[in-house]
Amino acid sequence: MKIKKTLAALALGFGIVSSAHAGLMGVKSIKVKNAISDWLQVAEVDAFNVSNIDVASSSYAVASAPDWWDASTMPIKAIDGITGGNYGAGQIFHEGSPYTNDTLSITFNDVQELISFSIFGRTDCCSNRDVYDITFLDVAGDALYFIDNLQATATQNHMASVELPNTNQQVPEPASLALLGLGLVGLAASRRK
Repeated sequence: MKIKKTLAALALGFGIVSSAHAGLMGVKSIKVKNAISDWLQVAEVDAFNVSNIDVASSSYAVASAPDWWDASTMPIKAIDGITGGNYGAGQIFHEGSPYTNDTLSITFNDVQELISFSIFGRTDCCSNRDVYDITFLDVAGDALYFIDNLQATATQNHMASVELPNTNQQVPEPASLALLGLGLVGLAASRRK
């Protein structure tokens, strides 16, 4: 009888785990490259955290790149909240030198746990260029996750979106560990009798 109760306590202890995290944890920055060695052009980047906030907006992040075409196509255009994608209206980031494998970097003010990522391409022309390699990096600059050949072309409505993996490690809560310990002590005591 005591062994059955002890085993039930053990099962309960193993069953209670923390699942507080639901996204890609520890993200400090995102790097965007053109995947087909063409001009890098980006209308907008969205990155939603577990609080459903777009932390890739200019309120929560900064955007940078080695160069840009002109003052109306600076990196800030990729995080200004405008998804229109029209070059003539100044709605996109556009690299300044062709075929140089430039990178658009979006660096968050704080480390984030991301649940989804979206990128918007150009809408007025040349959308065939809008194929991207995306890297998510931690504070040390090490890659956490990589998306390769993400297409935001005209046939994809100039936008591509992905759900990010859950990197949660199922960690027992302290109460579960205590319950497990008591169960093991009880099991040992009942075996002695």
